[in-house]
Amino acid sequence: MGEQAFAKVVESDAVIIDSDEAETIRRIVTRLEGPAAELSGRQIDWDVVLLNDSTPNAFALPNGNIAVHTGILPATGLDAGLAAVIGHEMAHVIARHPEERMTQAELARVGQLTASIFVGSSPESQSLIYALLGLGSEFGVLRPFSRVHESEADRIGLILMARACFDPRAAPKVWERMARISKGLPEILSTHPGHGTRFAELTRLLPDAIGERDSAGCEPLPSSAGS
Repeated sequence: MGEQAFAKVVESDAVIIDSDEAETIRRIVTRLEGPAAELSGRQIDWDVVLLNDSTPNAFALPNGNIAVHTGILPATGLDAGLAAVIGHEMAHVIARHPEERMTQAELARVGQLTASIFVGSSPESQSLIYALLGLGSEFGVLRPFSRVHESEADRIGLILMARACFDPRAAPKVWERMARISKGLPEILSTHPGHGTRFAELTRLLPDAIGERDSAGCEPLPSSAGS
């Protein structure tokens, strides 16, 4: 079901293919693929698209399909911050979180709604299909990933970006900016709590992440963190 839904997304006018942002996203995923294979112990066929959508979101399907909304770019920038978000979504797949959260009833509902994705469907329907598929662990509206899942994805994502030689110090900054962006959003987009908690936890994990980065043979970090 998820692959069919993602195919609909890819075919839609919302997908941005030829842009500096889309190319940057593909480059980041390529760098993260090696560490992801090491951590997961399996080869995942990652595929990424950039969606012209103003909501600050990103999502990954169980099979490795990833979509990033343009609305999240102000919070991430186009380098390490974006790697933190993509690494977080890849981490959900590595840890098999999407499979754990979807019931058979939800899978059936996905089948009913798949055809409506980005084909004249209402925002409410699109938000529901996102949630059912695990699209948007950050702003899901139906049974969002648990705090345990989110914490695990934050930790794994931080390791991924560090081993890929990104600056892990950018990760806490993303959630700090997300907290500001989230203020004033409609209730449907503000149901997931804990930006401040995630900022604090990622900051706590930074020494270990920097150690992972050093062990990967990366060049020394600059004195100040990147975006």
